[in-house]
Amino acid sequence: MIPAAFDYYRPLTVDEAIRLVAQHGEEAKLLAGGHSLIPAMKLRLAQPKTVIDISRLSDLNYLREQNGRIALGSMLTHHEIESSAFLRDRCPLLPEVAGQIGDVQVRNRGTIGGSLVHADPAADWPA
Repeated sequence: MIPAAFDYYRPLTVDEAIRLVAQHGEEAKLLAGGHSLIPAMKLRLAQPKTVIDISRLSDLNYLREQNGRIALGSMLTHHEIESSAFLRDRCPLLPEVAGQIGDVQVRNRGTIGGSLVHADPAADWPA
């Protein structure tokens, strides 16, 4: 199926993305990996008037240790978590669980932020 018409934005900065979300409010959806939103739009289960593509915001894709805590950026893919030597050493349960999410395609494109926000069972982190 073909999704309903929508306005598409690809912000270059996090500040620009925040501005677009504030401007378009609840009529906007964020697009990252797209494994949940795109199929829902094709079936017209989701019909946002505005799509804000944050997939290229590198400021949201990070894995680091801060003040003795591990910080994961929302754009970090399941595959990046699964294959992280740092996480295997420091927090081995995260890579193990990431390797069980969906299939290879979902792990390569799906993000931890998308899983937490959208809660699609195909990309859901087990409790």
